[in-house]
Amino acid sequence: MKFFIADLHFCHESIIKMSHRPFANITEMHETMIRRWNRVVRPKDEVFIVGDFLYKGSVQEANELLRRLKGRKYLIRGNHEKYLNQP
Repeated sequence: MKFFIADLHFCHESIIKMSHRPFANITEMHETMIRRWNRVVRPKDEVFIVGDFLYKGSVQEANELLRRLKGRKYLIRGNHEKYLNQP
């Protein structure tokens, strides 16, 4: 199966209020999003993340989150992928 998704905005605490996301905090948002993703995506599925996977996070945080998400993931750089420029 192939999936396409965008604008996850992991590590973006302000997105909870800005987008009226139903979470009390960033930890709850992350854990809920990961759990829901893994409920649908199987290990061999392909997931194309078409921008804004993470906001104001680090490469380490991105890698940690990506490791927890099932599937073969392909990241297409969005305007918030500044962490990809980190050494």
